[in-house]
Amino acid sequence: MTQKKRPTPEQILEYRRMCETAATSADYDKINAFTEEYDTFACVFEENGKKGVKDAAGEVLVPAQFDDVTYTFADIFRGIAIAVIKAGKMALVKPDGQGTMLTDFIYDSIPFQDGYYFLMKDGKFGLATSGGHVVLPAEQDEVFLPMNDLVVFTKDGKNGFAMLGTGLVTEAEYEDYELTDNDYLKVFKDDKAGYIDAEGKFTEDEDEMFFNADCD
Repeated sequence: MTQKKRPTPEQILEYRRMCETAATSADYDKINAFTEEYDTFACVFEENGKKGVKDAAGEVLVPAQFDDVTYTFADIFRGIAIAVIKAGKMALVKPDGQGTMLTDFIYDSIPFQDGYYFLMKDGKFGLATSGGHVVLPAEQDEVFLPMNDLVVFTKDGKNGFAMLGTGLVTEAEYEDYELTDNDYLKVFKDDKAGYIDAEGKFTEDEDEMFFNADCD
């Protein structure tokens, strides 16, 4: 197997630009060609007994300040947060070379799935984007993977909703919900059907208009 080349910092900047502006199949062909020729994986390094992360060109993304690093990704330099460990607790750090913390060290585990970080603390769950923005604090009984831009969570036997597109987060106060064929969210509260308005308030259904879960 032929060993891939290590890109220069300038080539990584160009690759980042290609990834951020890609819009056509030709653009993605260029990205694929680059990853076939160059090693774009970040790697964990150790210094004075602590661990950090460098990109494929050897530039430091995360200083060696942590007991361990749990995840690195091929496109780490596109802004994906990195899960790190200190004193037995986990947090998310920004890959900016400065060690900028995105969360506190309060989590027992931060598994990554389908582009999102699940925040686990004392048996409760939260959710953060791949960039480290906390959508839901780790106070929920369950958090489900987003559907379009809709995140469903449960707390004390009731359902709540978070909209990634708008930042709207409702209270967990709904007995049930359903998505219509048109991706509209219909909710049920106190034996009444309705929708959630733009301010996150329940409105009883009178015109059969429901909150659009796509938020585009």
